[in-house]
Amino acid sequence: MKISFLGACREVTGSCILIESHGTKFLIDTGMFQGLNSYEKNMKDFVFDPKEIDFVLLTHAHLDHSGRLPKLYKEGFRGKVFATEATKDLVEIILKDSARIFEKEMRPSLFNYNDVSNLLNLFECFNYSDEIIIGDIIVKLKDAGHILGSAIFEVFIEGKKLVFSGDLGNHNSPIVRDTEFIDSADIVFTESTYGSKVHVDREIGREELLNNIKEIIETKAVLLIPCFSIERTQEILFEINNFVENKEIPFVNIFLDSPLAIKATHIYGNYKEFFDKESITLIDSGDDIFDFDGFRKTKTIKDSRKILKAACPKIIIAGSGMCSGGRMPFYLKHYGKNENNIVLLNSYQAEGTIGRKLETKEDIYINDEKILINAKIRKISSFSSHADCMKLKKWILKMNPQKVFINHGEEKESIALKKSLKKYIDEVIIPEPEKAYKA
Repeated sequence: MKISFLGACREVTGSCILIESHGTKFLIDTGMFQGLNSYEKNMKDFVFDPKEIDFVLLTHAHLDHSGRLPKLYKEGFRGKVFATEATKDLVEIILKDSARIFEKEMRPSLFNYNDVSNLLNLFECFNYSDEIIIGDIIVKLKDAGHILGSAIFEVFIEGKKLVFSGDLGNHNSPIVRDTEFIDSADIVFTESTYGSKVHVDREIGREELLNNIKEIIETKAVLLIPCFSIERTQEILFEINNFVENKEIPFVNIFLDSPLAIKATHIYGNYKEFFDKESITLIDSGDDIFDFDGFRKTKTIKDSRKILKAACPKIIIAGSGMCSGGRMPFYLKHYGKNENNIVLLNSYQAEGTIGRKLETKEDIYINDEKILINAKIRKISSFSSHADCMKLKKWILKMNPQKVFINHGEEKESIALKKSLKKYIDEVIIPEPEKAYKA
């Protein structure tokens, strides 16, 4: 068996692992690169022939795990894509949104709308704990607790048990269920986004969000919350709903300006059975956890411009989570220069993105125009939908594997996780891009 790492290798985006075994070739994820030099990386030819790929195991819908699947189809892939039903629903809106964006760009597209539609016909969906049999290979799905529909894959192949983490969820998410732990594995493939970091307790993050809202209400300012459309937006809405329902904040206009996030929130509403007990209890009591007084959804650019005329104070939740796409750059241009306004980062910011530059206080350029940023830049780390280093270590050691491959993390994070595992596991590898490893 040969294993090659073709993305998210010593970096966070572009997840793609190739497994070759007795004439069978399959992928775990086929994600898009984001951040520095991402367009060039995404446009590169695959190092394999897509026609020879038998199937793809898709861990979840996020673009850095699913975003090159239409390119795979475009270049000849006609196998199956195995995922949960919720993942397929979310993938559809994400990839169609990406195709729409590509069509507007004045450069060659990675894929088009038809490629997405044809790809979706290749999906075969399964529930958690289902068993997929593909020749001599057996695959099982477990709940990763990362976003709606996210899966861990257990793969039984050549007498070995391989476990692919995808992205593992954080502790105590109020919406999705907790990550499932697995009893055993021969080889584990783990993400390492936060391989050196311990997340702040969620209750502290909740208080930070509340305090930032109170501050902009008091100063009659604007709170900009750049958000990933899937999971992070829903978690922020969940917390603000609680603030409103419990009368912790006075009335304030709150805008969700992201068509993709609006569609994703609707899909979340169709999968209550995947929610954790806290959310289900609130829903069963009659509370719509994603809607509340003062909340408005904005679908068109015309409606976005109306937000500019709305009186302050106001809260604007918009994409993208790293500030480099969606409508957040539009708002940064308008509100970034006011020192009373707040930009509240709440997720990982990849190298090269506007969000990372806001974090590190570098100059910000939008459409080649330098943007003055006087607004307060703050970050909440406890809302991450990724496991921290403590949870990653606990999850891995529970399986007592012989070998661990660490990917999907910046090199310093992967190195830190490797150091914490080496005293317990003999073989811990941070793979090199495109190098083939034997298992």
